[in-house]
Amino acid sequence: MVYHSVRIVTALLWLACILPVEAQDARALPYLQAVSDQFRIDEGYLIDMDYIREDIMQETSVEGEGTIWMKGYRYKIVVDEFIVYFDGEKLYSQNTDLEEVYVSIPDPDEPGYLQAVPLKVIKSSQTDFRYQYMGTRPFRGKQRIEIQLYPKDLNGPYSMLKMFINPTSLKLEAFMLKHKEGINYTMILTSVRGNQKFGDEIFRFDPKEYPGTEVIELLE
Repeated sequence: MVYHSVRIVTALLWLACILPVEAQDARALPYLQAVSDQFRIDEGYLIDMDYIREDIMQETSVEGEGTIWMKGYRYKIVVDEFIVYFDGEKLYSQNTDLEEVYVSIPDPDEPGYLQAVPLKVIKSSQTDFRYQYMGTRPFRGKQRIEIQLYPKDLNGPYSMLKMFINPTSLKLEAFMLKHKEGINYTMILTSVRGNQKFGDEIFRFDPKEYPGTEVIELLE
């Protein structure tokens, strides 16, 4: 009898955890749409950010700054010694300290592809995620609208994405990715400049700019 009672309680707790995730929360829609409208596919953006990397298991935290160049689904991200480029087909992951760059072609059909393309996450938030409106919550000393998103495809590397939105301007100000391995990545957007003009070359690794860098191709 006790065994069955424990199973019932466990099942109820499990349902309590998943039910909010399974149901789409219509209250989140105006905010998700506002964030989608904030970034146009055909416009170039230069974004400065602060980041926090928290290792929950090791109880460690690292903070720093970074920059994103983005146009459509193409981007370049610089964070400390790491540079990531995506030209719409190839992904270049560079470590300037180790003088090496890995080249791969993400598969659009793989779950990880969605999280590898920042603008695709924003534009597909209403279709590829289950979303929940959490209301106004404190974030770094300010009241911000919090929206939680859960990937519909559970095979990807991340379990949840949080968006923090200015309640007045409805602009995205920060987001946090929860990695399944117990790593939380928080990005605070300190500056977003639109109408930027970028050449295609900015989204590709240039060996002339980094002579001596070993190129390691992971192409099938």
